[in-house]
Amino acid sequence: MNKSTFFVALLAAGMHASAQSPISLSSLNMPVSGDTLRYTNVQISSLGNYQQTGTSMTWDFSNVTSTSEGVRSFKASLQTPYGFFFLSSGEYGEKIADTLVGGTSSITITNFYSFYKKQNSPSAFIADGVGLTLSSIPVPCYYTDKDELYYFPLTYPKYDSSTFKFTTPSTTLIPFTYSKAGYRVTKVDGWGTVKTPYGTDNCIRLVTTQYSMDTTKISISPLPAIKLGFPNYQRSYQWLTTTSKIPFFEVSGSVIGGNFTPTQARYRGFDPKRNATSVPEAADLSAMQMYPNPVHEKLWIAGSENITARIDILDMDGKLVCTVNPEIMGHAASVNTASLAPGLYVLRLQSGNQPAYMKFIKE
Repeated sequence: MNKSTFFVALLAAGMHASAQSPISLSSLNMPVSGDTLRYTNVQISSLGNYQQTGTSMTWDFSNVTSTSEGVRSFKASLQTPYGFFFLSSGEYGEKIADTLVGGTSSITITNFYSFYKKQNSPSAFIADGVGLTLSSIPVPCYYTDKDELYYFPLTYPKYDSSTFKFTTPSTTLIPFTYSKAGYRVTKVDGWGTVKTPYGTDNCIRLVTTQYSMDTTKISISPLPAIKLGFPNYQRSYQWLTTTSKIPFFEVSGSVIGGNFTPTQARYRGFDPKRNATSVPEAADLSAMQMYPNPVHEKLWIAGSENITARIDILDMDGKLVCTVNPEIMGHAASVNTASLAPGLYVLRLQSGNQPAYMKFIKE
């Protein structure tokens, strides 16, 4: 083999190895205060074989059945009702539920938040506590032994185990306490590529299992205290990427008698097919062309009519994302989409006497 052929082969092998190596995640890849992250729930029956794993895998969930959408919103502690109680640097909360107990009950539990932070030594993303409002009184609940959700660096292969303990406060105003104590086992057991209706990305796959004993103690004087305990084993299969901040895909549920039963599945982002009817298209776009689609940066539009100096970009709910001034050359124009986040969008432009609507995907 001559020198030039050798170096070409060496370069190709290096590129192949780079493309086929597992990614590594740090605390920089976790959510931060101010993040609002959209997800879509999935029918459990449409999952396929989600437990299969290995190296250089392709997990294809692109044909799952989407059901509903939601948003995970992370707020600085001072922007929550419990800012005074969670003042630690870098602390932020996520609202889990507006109401846990209500209706005709004499006790109401509302504004339920989980609080997180990034720990430096050892480097980890931890659950730090819970805030809840008990009959109009804000109540902080702390982990006396923090729950390390992820240790970093997070890559393949990796195995971690950690303990945790959590207890609600006990006062004369609260006739019951709830405690949880146990341990978490996390194993990164595969890596490769994951596909969903929203997109495709490189990932690592991990399985995290929480083994805990949950105890409720009810104390109503003059009756003797009642204490009830039960095992609570929860498992989550997660496909993590460097850009999604929350799992790109996730299947979670309970473990009973050693058997896992999935109860929830969801993926980061939205389903373009479910949102495709949110914005109507013009009746006739045969004279308009748009390329390339999907687009990375420059999007070209061409037609038989002159294009005006204004183009609007909408999300799939019809909300205006931005207005751009394209580079116009008579019947053709180009739009720079580099600043758009990956996803499905609608481009609205004036062509002739009426606006035209065309969908495009930003990669």
